[in-house]
Amino acid sequence: MLNKENIKAIAFDFGGTLDSPFLHWMDIYLQLYTKEMQLPLTKENFWDAYVYAERKMESDQPVLPTHSLLETQLFKATYQFTYLSENNILTISADELSALAARAAKLVTDYSSAYVALAMPTLEKLAKKYTLLLVSNYYGNVAKIVSDMGIASLFASITDSTIEKVRKPDPALWQIAIERQGLQPSEVLIVGDSKKNDILPGMAIGAQVVQGIPAGGEKPTDYTSIESISELGEKLL
Repeated sequence: MLNKENIKAIAFDFGGTLDSPFLHWMDIYLQLYTKEMQLPLTKENFWDAYVYAERKMESDQPVLPTHSLLETQLFKATYQFTYLSENNILTISADELSALAARAAKLVTDYSSAYVALAMPTLEKLAKKYTLLLVSNYYGNVAKIVSDMGIASLFASITDSTIEKVRKPDPALWQIAIERQGLQPSEVLIVGDSKKNDILPGMAIGAQVVQGIPAGGEKPTDYTSIESISELGEKLL
């Protein structure tokens, strides 16, 4: 049960929280690639490509602070399809790979943007009552992305793991954002989709927490959960 009287600020995760229906991004890629692009992929044969791309994003650091979401997703998709091609999971030429990656990046960008647009009305209402913070494991360009999506002005601060050089699940990333606003963790509600990255670190520093759970997913019994950002508004406003 939330103690609304103590909440002065709400700290949101971005990826998986504001840009999707609380689904893991591996599942979203797979859903788009199989249903929209009709590619013969499964969780079993796509998982390694997903992990490979995530690791390459970290090791190569191709993203600049000025890169858009579409450009960011193009890097990821290119890594994914390169792995799928080199490991004979998909048979594609170099030209086909480029085209596939471009289409995939556009699909993912549109998907993400649509969910942020759905969240925006609730965020606007919450921002009138609470200080909003954004705290994300990202590539140094999350401020650019949320600016492009029209929600940056709703947040008092935007804390990006690459810029701060600390990543969740280290609770220090949340702590940095909270202290930056002169707040105590007990005055902050942390909202995220990941128990490991958002909920447990939030509890560790003494914040209240809300976990986003996919529709029909198993709900926690020892803390609050929601199935949509609009449901969060219903609980707090």
